[in-house]
Amino acid sequence: MGQGMGKSPQESGSIAALAADVFRHYAADLQRFLRRRLRDPQSADDVTQEVFSRLVRVRQPDLVKDPHAYLFGIAFHVIRELRLQENRQPVHYDSQIADRAGEQPPDHVSPDEMALQLDTQRQLQRALADLPELHRALILLCKRDGLTYEEAAKATGISVHMVEKHLIQARAKLLSMLWDL
Repeated sequence: MGQGMGKSPQESGSIAALAADVFRHYAADLQRFLRRRLRDPQSADDVTQEVFSRLVRVRQPDLVKDPHAYLFGIAFHVIRELRLQENRQPVHYDSQIADRAGEQPPDHVSPDEMALQLDTQRQLQRALADLPELHRALILLCKRDGLTYEEAAKATGISVHMVEKHLIQARAKLLSMLWDL
């Protein structure tokens, strides 16, 4: 049990008792940590609320041996999810606009920059073409079309976990292919 804690969850027998003890002993530390980490008081408050919301949903409080570590572990996961959501910006691709841009380059782009952009686009197209069909489909659904993992799972008929797994593999393959070029 963490230092300064009262009864253990086994002794008190409820998640409410665990959550109350954890809140009383660690909420201020968690809040300071989140304010430093997120640099936005409102986000820190939201994450604190989500962390304690997840804590009260623990099904077996007697398995929580170190409440301080458990609480901060939840916080790390919530911060990670928050950052993933912030970074999940759909990539919009309009083939007609891309074709027109290739035909009539803008005046402010140098020929070297345009050549680099076209070369990068060709490399990416080749790398995408070399991916397995499912990997390519998931990359396009999530990045180009802006679908969530849940929506991509429904569209492809696989689980959300498998979508995540295939996207990790696809990104790794794309990075290695583009790195080798």
